[in-house]
Amino acid sequence: ADGTYDVVVCSMFLCQDFNAEVVVSEIKRVLKPGGRFGFYEHVEDIDGIIVGKVFGERSVIRVQAYPEMVNVIAGVVVNKV
Repeated sequence: ADGTYDVVVCSMFLCQDFNAEVVVSEIKRVLKPGGRFGFYEHVEDIDGIIVGKVFGERSVIRVQAYPEMVNVIAGVVVNKV
């Protein structure tokens, strides 16, 4: 149901063979306002989908433990209304 979950966590999942934008949009739909989406991915440009297209630039808290690994991104997104 819409706005049901406080937290959704996703690790190495958006690299599967489906439309990541649709999946991330569904994650946003089921999060409560102020809910958190934590992710760890290695897909190039996934940041642009999660941050740019679905949640918006000001929603993300970026975490980068290994900056030399350019295709690895992790973060927490706050679902703002």
